[in-house]
Amino acid sequence: SLHWQALLTARAIENQAYVAGCNRVGSDGNGCHYRGDSRVINPQGEIIATADAHQATRIDAELSMMALREYREKFPAWQDADEFRLR
Repeated sequence: SLHWQALLTARAIENQAYVAGCNRVGSDGNGCHYRGDSRVINPQGEIIATADAHQATRIDAELSMMALREYREKFPAWQDADEFRLR
């Protein structure tokens, strides 16, 4: 669960984007167990909606394009992008 939470947060921050991580609850036929912990994270890495662990539920979150644009203008990390070429 810590990996799930940390990686979703990292994706939101590094991509300066909202991230919705949806995870199932229960066990599958192969003996893998899933705890849920679905969540929506904003570009700053803050959780804006979360589901309880081990419980099937629905979560709602309001995403703001205006807030996203304002954040990207204040912190223009995309300008540091390198041009990658494979040969």
